[in-house]
Formats: sequence, structure tokens, C-alpha cells
Amino acid sequence: MEDSLKKEPTWIDRLSLRVRQALFALLTYVLLLILCLLAVSPEKYDLKVGDVAPQTITANRDIVDEITTERRRSAAAAAVSPVYYKDDTISDTVLADMETAFAELRAVRELGAQIQQSWPEGEGTYNEEDYQRASGLLSTLTLSTYQLRTLMNTSEHDFEMLYQMLMSATRTALISTITEGQINDSVNNIQQIVAYNTRTDLWYNVAIPALRACLKANMLIDQAATEENRQKAYNAVEPTVYKRDQNIVVKGSRISSEQIGLLEALGLLRGDDGDVWLYIGTAGLLALLLAAVYLFTLMFEPRLLLAGRSSLVILIVAILTTGLSMIFGRYVSVQSMPVVLGAMLVVNLLGARAAYVVNLGMMLLLAFLTGKGANFEATQTLSALLMTAVGGTAAIFLLRKNASRVYVLVSGLIVGVVNFVVLFTICALTENDAVNLVSYASHSVIGSFISAVFCVGLQPMLEAAFNLVTPAKLIELSNPNQPLLRRLMIETPGTYHHCMIVANLAEAAAEAVGADALLCRVGAYYHDIGKLVRPTFFKENQIGENPHDKTDPRVSTAILTQHTTDGAELAQKHHLPEQIIDLIRQHHGDTPVMYFYAKTVKMMGDENVDLDDFRYEGPKPQTAEAAILMLSDTVEAAVRSIQDPTREKISAMIRKLVRGKMEDGQLDECTLCFRDIDKINAAFENVLKGVFHERIEYPKVDLKRGHRGRGAKPAAAPEEQK
Repeated sequence: MEDSLKKEPTWIDRLSLRVRQALFALLTYVLLLILCLLAVSPEKYDLKVGDVAPQTITANRDIVDEITTERRRSAAAAAVSPVYYKDDTISDTVLADMETAFAELRAVRELGAQIQQSWPEGEGTYNEEDYQRASGLLSTLTLSTYQLRTLMNTSEHDFEMLYQMLMSATRTALISTITEGQINDSVNNIQQIVAYNTRTDLWYNVAIPALRACLKANMLIDQAATEENRQKAYNAVEPTVYKRDQNIVVKGSRISSEQIGLLEALGLLRGDDGDVWLYIGTAGLLALLLAAVYLFTLMFEPRLLLAGRSSLVILIVAILTTGLSMIFGRYVSVQSMPVVLGAMLVVNLLGARAAYVVNLGMMLLLAFLTGKGANFEATQTLSALLMTAVGGTAAIFLLRKNASRVYVLVSGLIVGVVNFVVLFTICALTENDAVNLVSYASHSVIGSFISAVFCVGLQPMLEAAFNLVTPAKLIELSNPNQPLLRRLMIETPGTYHHCMIVANLAEAAAEAVGADALLCRVGAYYHDIGKLVRPTFFKENQIGENPHDKTDPRVSTAILTQHTTDGAELAQKHHLPEQIIDLIRQHHGDTPVMYFYAKTVKMMGDENVDLDDFRYEGPKPQTAEAAILMLSDTVEAAVRSIQDPTREKISAMIRKLVRGKMEDGQLDECTLCFRDIDKINAAFENVLKGVFHERIEYPKVDLKRGHRGRGAKPAAAPEEQK
């Protein structure tokens, strides 16, 4: 799944890769080491908030729970209502400010009226200078341009009516008191009185700004009295006291911050004595495990070591699987851990080979973590080891070709049954009670199904976050309602039809040689989206005049060869996966446009024309899928030009075209072999035989002859009469 290298890397590229790999390896080691230390640290160390109490801890003396007491006292103080006093001077101030504000607003309105009188025939608009003059008349409040325009267009009658009603409503509000912090409520009350008889724009653009600029609370909070009452309420709360031998922490319960504070006050929390040897052993063992996984990856799937997106996906999956397994192992049971989650996610996201590598790493890591540091429990360790090894392998086998959401859940149940058998056999060696044995083993079914549920939930998020090509993603991209496909169908119907046939050819050829058939089909859907930029320059979209007839052949070549670059840019803009973009870039390789090359030679002479000037910019196909798409595109376009196509003509044309691509070196950098080429040719022939099959010639029938009125059937043909 990792991007293939397009050219031989330089020493700078190799150095950059080494640095990136080293940093990624360090990040992986540090994150996993943190998880391991959390898992293996013995329970003798300091307790933290959120931990589960390993045992019941009681107070060794009477002690005040300061945290709980402070919280209760603060809550009691906060519940005290404020004490208010009325300031009678504020009413006069507010009314005076209102008078001043309306005097300024009246001046602005009159300015608007004067400006309107200067307009020819009473029609015109205010300019920026008018608004600046109007704004200069205001000092009490500030109005925006559209608010000034509303005021300047207001009639004197409407303005004075607003003034009278607003002043009256404000006096009433002040008499009934305006409480500090409740100015908005007062504005709303005034609005219910005034706005009903006022134009909406005048109310919102003029009245409300004036109110908010002038209105003040006249019922103010008495800070001293309020604080005194709150202090009394605070002091009235009795402290929370734990008596000697009273339980502070009960075994199995979560530890809260209050309990941590009590334990600190009682001196029951020990300091970090630093078990250095445990940390050294954990760090060393983790390093050995990762080294083993590295060597296994280097031998069987070295692409995962490029420290790219695939490596980051594996790291995230490993951390998720380890973290969830730790949680389930600690709070439910070791047997219910979702140990196959990593295998399920990776096989769906990156393929089976990568999943085997990840499953090996998870098998070693989880077997170590379930030992809980120095207190290894052989049964639990063996259970985790075999559940991951056997169950993970079964999950990869089941999901390697079918990653649909429903099948993932079904696979989870099947893997659960497999792990049930694994645990049953392990328990049979150590457990004599059949009921306990079945109950113990049944937890594995829960863990496997939970793995499947998490896989279904996490897979779309990882697909979207890293833009990965998965079967589910490809199926989503194949929907005709995808924006690019819909544009292709509407704007370039000829190209759309061409893409559909190419998709059929590519899929059949990919299935014949064992390539990714779904990737080939979806890549074929999008391979010519670059033609959306200049659709009429491509033959399948032309009706009537061909613009190339009036265009220099070299310009025509540039236009045609540009569609791969345009397509890649469109694909990047619409966030298509990188593999699809590679197919778009590579589906012509560096093939020459022979038609315009020959046309130019005819015009300028062979010695004045360089064939390389008429080639696509490439690169050549790097994968089997890209090569199949190139051949499918070439064959479909050429076979359509055959006059009276027969199977023999089609077969001859296919082999000629494929041989031409091989001779031109277009298939030199892909993984196809000669045996694959023969299979591809046969697949093309089978598909095109159906596309260009012979059709019967229908007889002409006069439907009017024998017509006997509405609903009557047409006269039967001679064959039917027999």
C-alpha cells in the first residue's frame, strides 16, 4: 500500500529516509514503552485519580476531608442571593443621556432630509461623505452605515413617535427598577411596549442601539452585604470528618481526587521509590520484541519500514489494540481482551501481509503485558498468546478478500468461536469444573466480537484520516453520484461511456492475472477525468467540427497529453487516494501521440521533428494495475475504430496494440510477465466479443396496419400468425 519509488533514490533521499525511520522507530518505542510501564507497574506504587483501589483503606486517625469540605462550603456560598440597593440618581442620568442621544439622532435624521431634498426628482443614494457627516453628529453612540441609512430615511413623524414612546417606556422601566446584570431583560420589556407600534428596521437599527448606549441598572449589588452573607453561609457548613477506622477507599472502587487528598494527608500514599530494575527490564524486553518484529517485517513486508502513512497507521492500530486490551484485561478479564482488533483493522486497511506482521507484534506484546510484570501468570499469558496467534490468523484469513462491514461482524463471531476452542483446551488443562471452564472460555467470544465492532467503527475514520485505498473506499468512489463521475457523465458523456468499457476490460484483465480488480475498475472510472478541462478536444466528445483541424499539431499534442496532469490535479483537489492519482498519471506512460507526430512530419519533414516532443510526460506504469489500465484504455479506443469488427479482427488488433506497448518499453517498469500478457489478451477478447456482438436485423412492421382503435393490439407478424 505504500507509495512505490518512481526513480532510484539519491544518497540524500536515502539519508532522509534513514532519519525518518529512526525518528519513527523512536516514537514507536516511547509510546509503547509508556503503555508497557503502565501495564507492568506493580500495585505497590502511588495511587492516582481514576485508579481502582487494590484494597480497602481506612483512616488511621480522625481527619477533615478538606477537599470535600471546601467544595460544600463554596457551593453554600455560591447559593446565596446577592443583596441589592437602589441608586435614585441613575434614573435622571439615564433620561438625560436619552435626551442627548435623541438630540443627536434627530440631527442625523434632519441631515438625511436635507440631503434627500438635493436629489434630482427626489431619487438618489447617500454617498460615503454623507455617512461620514452623519456619523460626525453622534457622540453618545455609534451607528453603522446601514443603521445611519435607516435613521436618515425615517420621517419626522415616525422619529418623534419613537422618541415619545421610548422615553415613556424607559421612565416606566426605571420606576419599576432595573436590576444589575439584567439590562437585556429590561430592553426586552421595553421592546414589548414600543416595538409593536414602531417600524422593525427603525427599532432594531436605531432604538435598540440608543437604549443599550444609555440604559443603566438602578438596582445595584451591595458587594459588602452580599459578601458578608456568603461568608456566613460558608462558615455555617460543618467540616466533613473521617473518623478513625472509617473506610476511605473501598476495594474495587475508583479513586477520586478527594480520596487522594485524604490519603496524602494521612500519609498513606508512599513516595515513588523507583523500581529501576523493573523499568530497565521492561525497556529491554520491549526493545527485543520490537527488534524481532523489525526483522520479521524486513524479511516479509519491507514496504512497512518506509515510515510513511502505512507505518503511522500500524502504530495507531497497535496503540489502540494495546490500550483497549489493557482496559478490558484489567476491568473485565484477560480472555475478553480485543486481541484480534489489530489484525482485523490492518488486513482491511493495508492488506494481509501487513496484518500478519502486526499480528506477530501484538502476539508478543500482549503476552508480555498480561504477565503483569514480575508476577507472571502462565495461564493468562498463554491465553493471550494463543488467542492472538490463532484468532488473529483466522481473522486475516477470513477478511483478506472480503472487508464488508457485515462480514467483519460475522468474522468476529467466527473468530470468537475459534478462540473459544483455544481457551477451552487451555482451561481443560487447569480447570476441573466444567461450568467454570465454559464461562471462562466464553469471554473470548465477547472479546472477538468487540474487536469486530471496534473495527467497523474505527476503519472509516482511519480510511478518511490517511486517505487509504480499501475495498470499502473503492466501492464508495465507484458510486455514480460521486461529484467527478457525475460531471464526467453530464459534461463528457462520450468519455464517460469510454471509461465504463475500459473499467470492464481492466477488471476482467486484473482478475485473470490476480491483480486488484476493484482498484482497476475504479481507477478506470477516473482515469480520464482530466478531459473535463477541455472536453471538446477529445474525439469521443465531439459532435460536428473537430477543433484539431484548425490547430497546430504540436499544440494539439500538448492539449491531449495535458489531460493526465489535469486529471491528477482534479483528483488531488477532490482528495482521491494516491493510488488512483498514480493510475491517472501512469495510464499513458510516456506513449507518443503518433497521429499528430505523423501530421507534423508531413508538414515539416522527418528530420525536423523529434518523436520525444510528442510523448506524454509519464511516468510509465509502475504496477500491474497501472499497466492493465494502460492496455485497457489503448485497446478500447482502437477497437472502436475497426470497420465491421469480428472476433478475428478484434483479437489481431488487441495483440498488435499490446505488442506495440511492449516494444515501446511502456511495460518495462511494472510487474507483469509474458504469461500475464497472454491472460490479459484473452480477457480483453472475451469482454470485447460481448461489446461488439452481432445484432439481428429487425423486420419493418407497419404498426398502423390492422389498428382497430384504442387498446387494440397491432396485427401479428407473419411468424406469430403461424
